[in-house]
Amino acid sequence: MSIGSVGTGRLRIAEIILDSSPTVFWDMLRQVGVEEVTGILPRAYPDWRQWRAWDPWDYAPLSNYKRMIEGAGFKLTIIEDNPPMDKLIYGLPGKEEQLNNVAKLIENMGKLGISTWVYNWMPTGWLRTRSTIRGRGGAYTAGFYEEDLKDSPPPKFGKIDASTLWRTLKDFLEYIIPIAESANVKLAMHPDDPPIPEVAGTARIMNSIEAFDKLLSLVKSEYNGITMCLGNFSLMTSDLPGLIRHFVPTGRVFFVHFRAVKGTARGFEEVFIDEAGGEFYLAMKEFVRHDFYGPFRVDHTPTLSGDIAQLSTPGYSALGRLHAIGFLQGLFKAAVTELKGGS
Repeated sequence: MSIGSVGTGRLRIAEIILDSSPTVFWDMLRQVGVEEVTGILPRAYPDWRQWRAWDPWDYAPLSNYKRMIEGAGFKLTIIEDNPPMDKLIYGLPGKEEQLNNVAKLIENMGKLGISTWVYNWMPTGWLRTRSTIRGRGGAYTAGFYEEDLKDSPPPKFGKIDASTLWRTLKDFLEYIIPIAESANVKLAMHPDDPPIPEVAGTARIMNSIEAFDKLLSLVKSEYNGITMCLGNFSLMTSDLPGLIRHFVPTGRVFFVHFRAVKGTARGFEEVFIDEAGGEFYLAMKEFVRHDFYGPFRVDHTPTLSGDIAQLSTPGYSALGRLHAIGFLQGLFKAAVTELKGGS
């Protein structure tokens, strides 16, 4: 039995790539056994005038992007990116155009056989307030501290309450899920990051297990599902195996992020994946016990000294993620050996 296999099950890692063209990191991913990737919407302009005939979610640039990914030896499984959705989330004029752009993205993903779209419903997006914290051995890492935003005014679209966010989300899902069903593309909601009730006067709603139960009931479709980001869910519950037992049997967990944090939802720092203690091994055993083999990816990691990472995008260094991928592969192999007699 080869590493990563359990009978017909095989560990699926779909690591995210943020580059607009192949890099040495892509070679490294293949060398450590990664066969699938999570992509973003293509960013590159055709020429120096920065004019383009298509938007990144249109068929031509998305198909070119997929061809590039496949040419590098990967399968493009997931898009973890989106057209602008701020007016959709707020329910503002102009939301119809944004909704049409999301529909185009889903339809084109379906045509290209890209199976999963990761999105979120955060008015302010994911937030870190500190990006040069010194972690283990002096590695740079990022963190969020609510106190850092105590004097911050609301974002440019202003305040919004939770009831409005639930209403706009329900409207969105009722429109887009039938399109996703037709295109055979699954929608995987990412938790609020950080998972707190409010940031700078703007509510956040995807921040509890009960909220994800509500999400799944808003539109009852096998295409309406979850990105189980363990970094965020570990700030909602101390029982990750129980979380997995709760959601995985529904068939609505489409993607899993492994990220380790220390602290609380109102104040935490990201740490190396092996600093999570035994909770990630217990989580992986629960995934294997339920015959869930991915896709997984590692999420934000500290930056190792000498890495080529961009600190302006904290958490996506190459060396830190390679360390986390190896750890994830080890968790899987150990869980398989313990539960299913793998060798």
